[in-house]
Amino acid sequence: MARSHVLATLVSIVAMTAAPAFAGNLYETLKADPQFSTLVSMIDANGVKFRYTDSSPRTVFAPTNAALAAQPGGVDDMVNPQNDSVKQNAQALLLYQIVPGRYTPENLAGKVTESVTLQRGKVRIDGTVTPIHFGGSFGANISGDAITADNGVIIPVDRLPIPVFEDGTPSGE
Repeated sequence: MARSHVLATLVSIVAMTAAPAFAGNLYETLKADPQFSTLVSMIDANGVKFRYTDSSPRTVFAPTNAALAAQPGGVDDMVNPQNDSVKQNAQALLLYQIVPGRYTPENLAGKVTESVTLQRGKVRIDGTVTPIHFGGSFGANISGDAITADNGVIIPVDRLPIPVFEDGTPSGE
């Protein structure tokens, strides 16, 4: 009897110390994790929830509450968009942080990966630096362990990634 009691105690300890298991799609997984509550509010306010619930695999480079709280100028306008222009800009930012496929810090490490975001812009993910960097000069660094969802992966980042568009003006004009 003592042996089974010890085994049961060990199983309980392991269960309590294991990383939380998130079941569900990307949206449900984000919603279940308190560190992403501001991001979930932004998703809800801007009508892009369907991009997180679609069955095709995708990776979300998700800014945490701390990252969004530190955003210069704040994110209040993205949580409560007052007009269509603000809403469209917020939608573009939210779609920029999603790429097709399942990525993890482990399979990004040591190489540069280029992808096209759901916002339809190109993004560079630099795994040759530590921490791994998503985007350009206004991108974000990976700030936590990947979280698996049914339809993809969530990678916490330290900032709201913002795309940088190249100037299309030819030189000399």
